[in-house]
Amino acid sequence: MASDPAPFDPLEPFARAEVLREIVDAFEKFDYKLYGPIPLRFHRGQPTKYEFDLNLGVVHFTEQDFEGLSAIVRGINGKWGTQMTFCVYPSKEKARDMILNVRGSPMAPAEID
Repeated sequence: MASDPAPFDPLEPFARAEVLREIVDAFEKFDYKLYGPIPLRFHRGQPTKYEFDLNLGVVHFTEQDFEGLSAIVRGINGKWGTQMTFCVYPSKEKARDMILNVRGSPMAPAEID
């Protein structure tokens, strides 16, 4: 008899590979209004079980982009019962690059510089 996988913890969503793959795939296929799909590059290392950052490079966001990104997150939250959110911030390392931070849980560490 096969053993059951560990129970899913919605407060550690990226610990489950299929959840991480689903959201990363959705962001990779996302069609930005002005740029089309943007190749993904992780920023500040690989994802943790709580969050990850994607360096999108130089990008200008439209209202349509934010609506589409929100729809991705809402869909995955509905499917998995998670509390994912996202925000966008400028990179400190490379001027003009924009970072998409995806927080999978309110348990993700707060970083304020």
